[in-house]
Amino acid sequence: MMTALSKDLKYDCRQAILSDAAEIHNLMQLAFADYAKRKNENKNKKEVINSALREQLSEVKKDLEANIVLVLTDSDKIIASLRLEEISNKRYLLKRFAVSPSYQNQGLGTMLFQEAVEKLRKIDALYLQLYSSLENEKLICFYQGLGFNCLETDNKKGYERGLWIKTIK
Repeated sequence: MMTALSKDLKYDCRQAILSDAAEIHNLMQLAFADYAKRKNENKNKKEVINSALREQLSEVKKDLEANIVLVLTDSDKIIASLRLEEISNKRYLLKRFAVSPSYQNQGLGTMLFQEAVEKLRKIDALYLQLYSSLENEKLICFYQGLGFNCLETDNKKGYERGLWIKTIK
């Protein structure tokens, strides 16, 4: 478990456990609804519903059993989460990466991501990839700052998104 201090507050990063499922599910609903609301307020085109908003509790539990799921906590409250799924030999998919809206823009997502990269290094992962919207400049800058490069784009989900790759060394 990693512990970090930020603005005199203590945050812990740990592997999630099955009993965290409901709290992780609630965090995903809160964070992705906030993201979708901000996205749709800034666009005059068709509303896009992120698939994370349709995720069921059973899917969170399935990820907890099959994949690496990390959480960042403030005391006992889960404030951020991400999931790492091995999609081929030593290549992982970063998915459902979210920080509670009231904790955003404090470096906590970066903190959680750095812990994930350390975990991937320990298991000799070679690549980490993710899909993300290309319509949010702040998000693009965030992933570039974490060392990701956009390799290709598509509109398969109803919005422009990119396939981002990071080499793990």
